[in-house]
Amino acid sequence: MNLTLRLCLPAMLALSACSSPDIPRMPGPPSSALTVAGIRADSDQRFNALLEGATDNTIITNYATDRPSTWGKNFTRRLDFTGVAWDDTRTATAVSPLHVVMAAHYQRPVGSKVVFHDRGGRPHQRTLVAVESLTGIADVAVGKLDAPLPSGVKPYRVLPPSGDYGSLAGCLAIVTDQQRRAFVHEIYSIQNGSLAFSHANRLSPLVRKNLVTGDSGHPSFLLVGGEMVLIGTHTFGGPGKGPFYSSPAVYRGVNAAMAKLGGGYQLGTVPLAL
Repeated sequence: MNLTLRLCLPAMLALSACSSPDIPRMPGPPSSALTVAGIRADSDQRFNALLEGATDNTIITNYATDRPSTWGKNFTRRLDFTGVAWDDTRTATAVSPLHVVMAAHYQRPVGSKVVFHDRGGRPHQRTLVAVESLTGIADVAVGKLDAPLPSGVKPYRVLPPSGDYGSLAGCLAIVTDQQRRAFVHEIYSIQNGSLAFSHANRLSPLVRKNLVTGDSGHPSFLLVGGEMVLIGTHTFGGPGKGPFYSSPAVYRGVNAAMAKLGGGYQLGTVPLAL
């Protein structure tokens, strides 16, 4: 094996390539935990780099559940979408190796197959064995899988629970849809346990969309130091609106459902500086 190939191989295994004009660079991680106020400046820098010259926003192509699929050769390749099960429009998003979240009004039934793909595009199938809905709290259903997901499939962390995230208004976030695409919208407001988006007119129309029937339950993410942090799942159309997972009530409700379903996991949180 020549030196060039040896150097390139680890990057390929990490869902990247040694060089590709279609896959932009991502700025490195910050040297310390970000403050809430610092998230916006940091994520703006990242999105500016990721979206420069973007012509495609397809997350995964040649999609299959019985053989490897191909991750998109565009800016989405720098992001880790392995924890999103794209095999059904009623998507499921991993929040632990054993638990997923869905829209309560558009959830998969118990007994459904749930398929994730690791960074090599290989499918990993699990069965949904139990579901708890957050009745009276939010449009969220928490499901339990029959076996833990492998380490190559990412369970997403959330922001620490707080009622003081209003300053995130104007921050860019990743919004996904049933066609396995990534869009970038602005946070319009976070209040009363709800997260609402607006279109980021400062960005290309390529990464703006009005959500439609079938997009419910698809996840939205904040970039915190480059890490995709789960902030919501879609309930309403337009730019998008749904439960905010780090509102204290929703956070407690998801953890209570995870505890009831069993498995020994709770939501993970990303550290923030004071």
